[in-house]
Amino acid sequence: MTDDENKLSKSELEELLKEVERDRQPVKKVSNQKKKSNIRIDMIIAAIVAVVLVIGIGAAVVYFVKSTPTKEEKAVAENPLQDEKYPEISDVVKNYLNAFLIEDNEKRAETIAQYVGNLYDINSVKQRTYVSGYSGIECYTKEGPYENTYVVYAYYQMGIKNIETTVPCINRLYVVRDTKTGNVYIQNDSGEEIQKYMQKVTKDADVQQLLKDVEKEFEDAKASDSKLKEYFDKLEAAGQKEETTVQQTTAAGTQAVTTMPQTTVANTDKK
Repeated sequence: MTDDENKLSKSELEELLKEVERDRQPVKKVSNQKKKSNIRIDMIIAAIVAVVLVIGIGAAVVYFVKSTPTKEEKAVAENPLQDEKYPEISDVVKNYLNAFLIEDNEKRAETIAQYVGNLYDINSVKQRTYVSGYSGIECYTKEGPYENTYVVYAYYQMGIKNIETTVPCINRLYVVRDTKTGNVYIQNDSGEEIQKYMQKVTKDADVQQLLKDVEKEFEDAKASDSKLKEYFDKLEAAGQKEETTVQQTTAAGTQAVTTMPQTTVANTDKK
């Protein structure tokens, strides 16, 4: 074969070059696309990981903050206010209150003596003519400082003669259970140590909420009955806060309970 026969024509040479160029170009483009794609995926993964870490750390902080109880929350959790946990306490409080409605002094004192550990000048408390009765008695309790002792917040409705609307009241009492008989009784002369303990638990959030609820109920009752409002307005104006119906153990010692709801007395413990 001659050299002329081995030579490619100009057109054949151009066609061959075009084929080579076509073969090279797709490979180059694919390589660039893969590189760019890999870069984008890496960046996206890094961004996602960063977001997940931020969210996770934030959630952990929120969880631990919420999971750490405050001093007030811890006090309530350790000794919660319980409604009607001890029916026997409610029975004693009911009988105790109704005993004050007995007109005969001797019989009244004898009856009250069945429900208290110490009469503590009980004979000086006389029945007032304006109280018609007690109803809706409900006892909320917190555990006392010693075993078989209780701080009781006795809620009840007090009826006043010639007034249709009853008055919501709440009294704080210290109740002790006899370990031999299982009977419970109200300890009037509880002493300074017990009084300080009762002050302490009365500051608990659940007790304060109960007192606020009763206070609001009292204000609503006055707003709904002009005769009831007039009665208490006159009572306050005359300074008759020593006029009594029952006794209550308070921070100041055993004292007479006025017809005013005792939320105001209990709330002074916050100071």
